[in-house]
Amino acid sequence: MIAILLGIAIPAVVLGRSVFAVIIGVAFITLFFCKPWRQIVEDLWAQCQRPFGILILLTFVAWLPNVYLSNFPGRSFEAVFRTLLFVGIAAMFFAYLKSDQRLLKICYQAFIVSALIAIIFALTALFFIPEIYWALRLKGWFSTPLQSELKSFSAMAVLAVPVLILAVYRLRNVWTVMGVVVCIGFIALVWETYNRSAIAGCLAIALTVVVIWTVRGGNRKLAFAGIGAVGSLIVAVIVWLRLRRGHYLTEISGDDWLLPLWLVDFERQTIWTTAWEFGLESPWFGIGANAINFVPGADVAIEGASGLHVMPAHPHSWFFEVFAETGAVGLAALIVTIVFMVLKWFRDYRQYNNPGVLAAIAIMAGYWSSGLFNFSYWSAWWQLSFMISLALCFAYVDRRPQDRA
Repeated sequence: MIAILLGIAIPAVVLGRSVFAVIIGVAFITLFFCKPWRQIVEDLWAQCQRPFGILILLTFVAWLPNVYLSNFPGRSFEAVFRTLLFVGIAAMFFAYLKSDQRLLKICYQAFIVSALIAIIFALTALFFIPEIYWALRLKGWFSTPLQSELKSFSAMAVLAVPVLILAVYRLRNVWTVMGVVVCIGFIALVWETYNRSAIAGCLAIALTVVVIWTVRGGNRKLAFAGIGAVGSLIVAVIVWLRLRRGHYLTEISGDDWLLPLWLVDFERQTIWTTAWEFGLESPWFGIGANAINFVPGADVAIEGASGLHVMPAHPHSWFFEVFAETGAVGLAALIVTIVFMVLKWFRDYRQYNNPGVLAAIAIMAGYWSSGLFNFSYWSAWWQLSFMISLALCFAYVDRRPQDRA
């Protein structure tokens, strides 16, 4: 049951974040009925003693001063503690699935099937029958076209696609067809919802995988062809953005923006600048996790942005958010942990050629790249989805081709 729940959790985001939370909650509770709690604690303690576990714990230690300095210590402590709790929950699920590859196979099957259902539902609601979306959200049978309602789900592409490809590699046969259909569906959804952060994440995934494969010593001709293809795709997206959003250059005054306005809108850049300025008020340890929108001056309206504040709920970038709220110390600790993990996983992939590790690196590339432009770093559903997807990748134990079916 746990394997099925973990398999359907991420695709269930299409039905709402609360549905995702309920599924993970049930899986977590069920875990203690399927496995002795002492074994769960031992598995978790073993993870804490590994280099990854130590670095993660040190990162949270580096974040603790912001709780004390925060004007909302309860809110900040909740954000920091919840993140640590999510890491622990994902580690428990990882140990459970890795202990029995039959359970992982069931999990992958559930993931593919539920993702296929979710993507069919999303595309149908987006293009043909929006009523089914509003009905499942208990808002009635309305024909109002969907606008940005599916952006959160389309953002999951950077987490779901690597897991789908790994699952296809593990299962083969008819699962390959289903997995490819879902991947194409996710790409179509990202494009049609105009989710630029997800596009950036997908491009980062493609570029990372090609570069890793090249460095590892793959076929040179294919490697250069792959790099050329990804490079051409990046150029095409940049040109498309320039043509579609070039009007911002004449509509918005000023020429001191960090990035071109056709690439990143002026509202977002204004929010980033404000977050940086707020962070400089307490540059070493930050102003308090998940509290930046309560800083005096955060409710000032951005001129020409239809009432949008200079600091809405969050800065729409994990980099600026973590700096402002946990300071340079907290940001440095997080970046060191990320870099160490990626380098260690790259070394492991070169040595063992485990596709699960490659999929995990791809998720890292997609998550942190898209996170530079989208949700709050402290967003519970986004954090936990990321950690669960990594657990599904690292639980994979590579086998000989004849043993994969």
